[in-house]
Amino acid sequence: MVRKGKRALVLKLHKSGVGIRQIARTVGAARQTVRRIVKNGTAHPPKITRLSTVEPYREQIVDLYASCRGNLARVHKELTERGAKVSYPALTYFARQNHLADGMSTFTRSIAAAQQWLTEIIHGTKSLETLETLISKEVHDPSDLAILLDRARNGRKLERKKAATIVARKLEVSNSIISIILHSARITTRRYFKVYSEAGPSVLFRSGIHESRNRDADLEQTRNILEILHQRPTLFGINRTSWTQRALIQAYRERYSQTLSRNTVARLIKNAGYGWRKARRVLTSPDPNYRDKTELLLKTLRSLGEGELLFFLDEWGPVQVRKRGGRSYSAADDTPRIPRQQTSRGTVSLVAALSATTNQMTWTFLTTKDTNSMIGLLEILYNQYHANRKLYVTWDAVSWHNSPALMAWLDRFNETSRKEGVGPIIELVPLPTSAQFLNVIEGVLSGMTRAIINNSDYSSPSDMKAAISIYFTERNTRFKNDPRRAGKKIWEMDFFHGLDAFRSVD
Repeated sequence: MVRKGKRALVLKLHKSGVGIRQIARTVGAARQTVRRIVKNGTAHPPKITRLSTVEPYREQIVDLYASCRGNLARVHKELTERGAKVSYPALTYFARQNHLADGMSTFTRSIAAAQQWLTEIIHGTKSLETLETLISKEVHDPSDLAILLDRARNGRKLERKKAATIVARKLEVSNSIISIILHSARITTRRYFKVYSEAGPSVLFRSGIHESRNRDADLEQTRNILEILHQRPTLFGINRTSWTQRALIQAYRERYSQTLSRNTVARLIKNAGYGWRKARRVLTSPDPNYRDKTELLLKTLRSLGEGELLFFLDEWGPVQVRKRGGRSYSAADDTPRIPRQQTSRGTVSLVAALSATTNQMTWTFLTTKDTNSMIGLLEILYNQYHANRKLYVTWDAVSWHNSPALMAWLDRFNETSRKEGVGPIIELVPLPTSAQFLNVIEGVLSGMTRAIINNSDYSSPSDMKAAISIYFTERNTRFKNDPRRAGKKIWEMDFFHGLDAFRSVD
């Protein structure tokens, strides 16, 4: 199948008087294909319709899909047992084309939805009675559900993971999705469910007891080693800034007149929970209201209702139009070179908005980054999403994003919208200071820079702007055909790893 872009190029070359043979060489296609495109006269590929092998089983599939709660693997198994000759890919395509999943809970098939369900269970949003109605009593025993919920909400970290695994499996969430949500290996979550199925919750939550052959001696040696570890090597006459096993053995021998082997030192340090850790620079924010602003952003995302959208806004540029470097495939003896001194051909700047729910980009080019540029983009969003009820906007805490002129304009704009009774209300959700890592659009703009700015040599700002517009247009089309929310991590608040950072109010 020849794509739309190549078809448009064939028609353009043919209209310019280029011969069929030359067009075929230029676009890398067969002459017969080029003649067929020219004869068709349109850049849109012809729509191919095939006789569906699944259509005769439509009623059976719909009934099985409801009884199997959206599990297509079980639907396919039931169909084949009834003698239907339907392939699994054909069945999944039929389900997508006929929107069988519309209106049905997706927590058994979606990572984000399953994580949302487990988070609500941990916080106590989902009651015991609600979960009992969702569990198939023919497959799973709901009698232990109260114990599992108690451990999931009040237990230690490992107990919460075990309890969440069993509850999710009872809700028929796949083991692969559970392992991703809980950050555990599939074999580990599978073992939890196996132990529970064979021995029940009492054995599942029982702690293992491992007695050392020389427990007292190990405890004393561990205490001594940790005491040495918490001091500088220079205090023991060792010219180092960090400890090694040999240095620990030397210091231990000098202080306690006892020689330990490297295996013993390594074992005691490992059992004490110590290991080599490299210092890591972390993203931080000096904003005193960091926690409140972050929780506001997460709650706004999770509580978006019908007719409500949230947008991440940011500027990009100014970027000079010149020959630019970057990473690219090159021969070993042919390293690309960029002149240090170049004459700028102009600059390009833009301001853009990314929809958190639809992953669609809205952008406009500008000359200066100031309050007027943000007002212009807000007006574009207002006109583009005029049928919506409310638009939430979040952006970095720079001066022109929070200027008095912008706040006054927004108040007047919203007041006019309320009086006229048409158009969405625009509400700001400010990000903490120096917290660009929470602004999802930063990643989109970085990806655009790597794709079409690095290794570029545009002749003018208009050429660079055209390339940027094509990139965003193609990206919008891709996510329109394959819907996906923007910002995977910001949607998936990990209860087991991020509870201390984002604790909900009880």
